[in-house]
Amino acid sequence: MATGNTTRFEELTKLAIDFVTTKKGLWDHAAWMDFMSNLQAKGFGISGDMQTNLGSLLEAMKQFYAAAASTESVEKAMKVVVSDSVTFVRQHQGVWGHSEWEDFVKTVERNTFSLSEGTTAYLGGILESIKILYTLSPLGVVQKHLSSVRAETEVPPAASRPTTATEEKPETRPAAAEIPEKAKETKAARAASRPSPTAPKQQDDLTAIGGIGLALAKKLNEGGIFSYAQIATLSDDEIEHLEKNVIRFPGRIKRDDWISQAQALSQGRQAGQHP
Repeated sequence: MATGNTTRFEELTKLAIDFVTTKKGLWDHAAWMDFMSNLQAKGFGISGDMQTNLGSLLEAMKQFYAAAASTESVEKAMKVVVSDSVTFVRQHQGVWGHSEWEDFVKTVERNTFSLSEGTTAYLGGILESIKILYTLSPLGVVQKHLSSVRAETEVPPAASRPTTATEEKPETRPAAAEIPEKAKETKAARAASRPSPTAPKQQDDLTAIGGIGLALAKKLNEGGIFSYAQIATLSDDEIEHLEKNVIRFPGRIKRDDWISQAQALSQGRQAGQHP
């Protein structure tokens, strides 16, 4: 069963590669709908979340394809990038740290070509989308279940046997010291500096900003970003927070110039409003 799930997951990513390379990184909504119909005809059960993240994967692949279009054998490079990403995600079961990410980038460079800052960011988008698709796929669900079962069955030695009457009870430790008020205030101040998760009165279509797809728009909403005005006034600290903890695309906001785009959209709406 696991082998079948693995094959289906890999087949899905290969179909995505074929779609991007056949379209040479350019397609419209009709082509996207044909692609989804083709997947359904092949027996893929695509949930709403999987469809959203599959769209994010295609978007990241399109950006990588466009950035690497000038290199030789871009189609071959795209296949290698996605194949290496699938292998990496499966090996780490969707969980890794910064050092593993740096090793992965070096592996991709050895197998393809030297990556620029832009193509590295697009590679991160491909890897992140494949990770989410993996966790939503039957294989990812099975792995998650097995991990939880192992965690439940791994009982510490001391707890695996009953305490006898002759054994001493563990010494009761004093309660942890209360956090000083000044430390609480500092933590609260840091939290207050981040975007509020409460939706404002103005809620814009963030996908109108180049570089923001449906998946990123959803993540931004979850991170408290709903309007052009909010993006237009982001500080450097807020940008760093969003890229590190919300969208997980280092350098994406400044590279795609979200700020200027949001300012133009916000000003255009204000100019079109009647007093």
